[in-house]
Amino acid sequence: MEFKHTFHVFVDNFSTTYKLLVYRLIVMAVTVGLSCAVVIPTLNNILGTAQFEELSKTFSELWADIIALNTDTLHEKLQAVLDAMRQFKGVLSEKSSLVAVAGVCLSLVYLIDRFFVGIGNYVTGALLNDRMVMHAKSSFTFTLFKNIKAALLYSVIYAPIAFAYDVLCLVIMWAIISVGLKSVSIALIKIFLIAVLFIVFSAIKFTFTTDWLPALIHSKKNNRSAMAYTFSRKGKRTGSVFSNALVMKLIFIAINVAALLFTFGAGILLTLPATYLMQISYNFVNYFDANKLKYFVDEYTVIGPKKEKPLTREEFFKGDD
Repeated sequence: MEFKHTFHVFVDNFSTTYKLLVYRLIVMAVTVGLSCAVVIPTLNNILGTAQFEELSKTFSELWADIIALNTDTLHEKLQAVLDAMRQFKGVLSEKSSLVAVAGVCLSLVYLIDRFFVGIGNYVTGALLNDRMVMHAKSSFTFTLFKNIKAALLYSVIYAPIAFAYDVLCLVIMWAIISVGLKSVSIALIKIFLIAVLFIVFSAIKFTFTTDWLPALIHSKKNNRSAMAYTFSRKGKRTGSVFSNALVMKLIFIAINVAALLFTFGAGILLTLPATYLMQISYNFVNYFDANKLKYFVDEYTVIGPKKEKPLTREEFFKGDD
């Protein structure tokens, strides 16, 4: 039922997709501007090498074979990519100081991007909460300024945690690709294992941040209590949330890849913010269901527990547990 209710909440709040799109485009403009000013001049000294051009060429050929489902030369193309990566690693070791500077710049830009994304997630969560509790249609800009202090505090905590986790996952993936998969000779198996690991890591992150925003916004918990709640999870629903996260990640990747391929990239302008909105919708539906709270899925339908404790009007709109 959670998927069904999540979809209904998503549809009821679909107009927020366009607001998220505008917000994400503004954030992207900021990060691209910072990258052009700080990162790209440093990276040009690395990415302009013949070794990187060879890596780009072989990777493009491999991707073309994957899209075309051409398994005859897939192993050769994958081996060519791995050989090009080894040559490029030699260039990186020769230019270690430039790599270090570029790494620091990229990390700062990525942190700034995660910080603004966190603010956008908080505002989107606040809009969903208003809609689900009172079926109120709030302004994105007004909600942003109204909750700016809480959104900033949340994002200051969320951004470094997300960054650290993403870096850890990249290190693990790199170790698996360069060491763990050497003994695997079939290219499709390597690609399959890498894709599975990416989805699993993403689902784990989603599982242990699912209740954070709803606990902050709806139950008015502080960040420490909200984080403690999302790791302890009322009702021991971690396994269920993780399995749902895996399904959603697979569906979202399929939708975005299809939009990228069949609309020449234009479709992701809609599908990317829509998938973000769907994920946040699931966060709130899961939290409300776990805590047996009433909520609107549309103008005429209220979801609630079969047996519920009596609540005063003030308790209902405040969202106390």
